[in-house]
This record gives sequence, C-alpha cells and structure tokens, in this order.
Amino acid sequence: MNGSKAALRTAAVCLVATATLSGAAPTAHAAVEQSCLVNEVVAFSEPVTNTPKTVTVTVQGQLFNCTNGSAATGAYTETATLPNYTCTSLFYQGSGTRVFTWTDPAVAPSTYSYNRTSSRVGANIVILLLGSTTSGTFTAEPTKMQLTALNPDPIACATTGISHLTLLGVLTVGV
Repeated sequence: MNGSKAALRTAAVCLVATATLSGAAPTAHAAVEQSCLVNEVVAFSEPVTNTPKTVTVTVQGQLFNCTNGSAATGAYTETATLPNYTCTSLFYQGSGTRVFTWTDPAVAPSTYSYNRTSSRVGANIVILLLGSTTSGTFTAEPTKMQLTALNPDPIACATTGISHLTLLGVLTVGV
C-alpha cells in the first residue's frame, strides 16, 4: 500500500513538473469552462510485455475537484483493441472518444472526441489528448486532457509483463 501511495505521489510531482515544462497552463485570455483532476487506470486484457500481441485496453477514469459546481465530479470508460501492442507501444498515436458522465444526473454527459499523442519525458509517459466536446454539457468547447504515468518496469516488461498502468492528470474544457 505504501508503494502505491509513493508511486501516486511521485506521479503527481512529475505531472506538475511536466505541465510546467510543457507550458500546459492556459493563456490569460482563455475562457476555461471546466477544470478537473484526473485519475485513470488502464487495464490490459493480458499482461503487456516486449513481445507484440493484440491486447484489449480498458480505461477507467475519475474526474474530481472540478471547478464547475454543477459538474463537480464524474467518470468515464473507454475500451480499444490494439494490435502489435508492447510495453513501448504505450506511446501509440490515434484518436478516440470518451463520454464524461457527471455525478449529478441533472447534468448531461459530455462526449469528448480527441487526437492522442504521447511521448517520454524523463522517467514518465506523457499523454496529451486534444479535441473538443462534441455533445452534451460543454458542447463545442475545445478540450484538453494531459496525463502522466511512470514508465513501466523494464524487468516486468521483459518477463511477466504489466497488467495495468495508473495515470494522473488534468482535464481542461475551454482552453
């Protein structure tokens, strides 16, 4: 348990450092409609190693400490099947859609369509999802999600594999 807390703390520090270095802060004239902290767990249908294989990836995300009072917390799920996936393929590029379901049932879910880029920054994986909210609450707003995770253990990648990855980040709507 202490190892998990330390890993989350380290990832949070890395996220702040990465956001600072990449200029992730919105400009002074931007109208931010919503900003949330993100905790995301990516589970793999079978452990990912250095040997390519087709893997189903299931993403479970939590949105919390959001600045918009009516949409203060929420969640999302996303599933994709990725061919030739390996520990180093965690950096794949592509597009996708996530539906943010806000905890308050009176707030319409937000559909977020994005393009994904990813890279290594030091000992971290940095993932940037850029797009817009295409329906529901915050429709037509530009939307950005930046996530950071520690690189997977290279020994596990070479042997038994990794079964999940934890990412921390920030969602900004109205960048």
